[in-house]
Amino acid sequence: MSISDIDTSLVTVGQPVDGGCCYTSFAEEPQLPANASADMASAEGWESLGELSQNGYTEGMQINSQNFRGWHGSVVLSVVNEETHTYRLEFIEVSRAAVTKVRYGIANVSVDGQGNVTEIRGKSGQLKPIPLVIDELESNGWKRRTVVEKAQITSIDDTPHQKGDLMVYGLTFTAIEVNGNPFKIYRAMPAGSGGAGNNG
Repeated sequence: MSISDIDTSLVTVGQPVDGGCCYTSFAEEPQLPANASADMASAEGWESLGELSQNGYTEGMQINSQNFRGWHGSVVLSVVNEETHTYRLEFIEVSRAAVTKVRYGIANVSVDGQGNVTEIRGKSGQLKPIPLVIDELESNGWKRRTVVEKAQITSIDDTPHQKGDLMVYGLTFTAIEVNGNPFKIYRAMPAGSGGAGNNG
């Protein structure tokens, strides 16, 4: 490899876009974005989940495989039986109605006419799969959008209630496959930035 094979514009850090960075919908059949250009803030039926903690989010993948060994004990074949894709997010706007509904389940949350959460019930079995759309900005200016059509909460962190500590809802979601796809990632250069359009 020569130095000409290196393109540092393709290196990026994780950083949020201006405004909201994570959205969900509680509609029965929400219209999912099919690119990274659509404005989720004004998309019908979608709600912002507000600010995330400084940890952003973590995308994980677990692979379950089976190894087959030959007579001499060495692995001669490895077969992947299962892939699990997870997304861990820490929501810090714990009093936002949409965040509360995600954390406790829609049926467990009451909201007044101004959108304020007035009651949270502890009835179990209310956590249903929801869609997630996560937007971030690459260092080269491209917008990156991760779309999970069905995300099921499979782990919930302890919520700190100590003096001086920030209350955070740390949730881990497992992506459920829909038509063979657990997720889709789209990229686009934001309008007016002088770059190409959607590359997803």
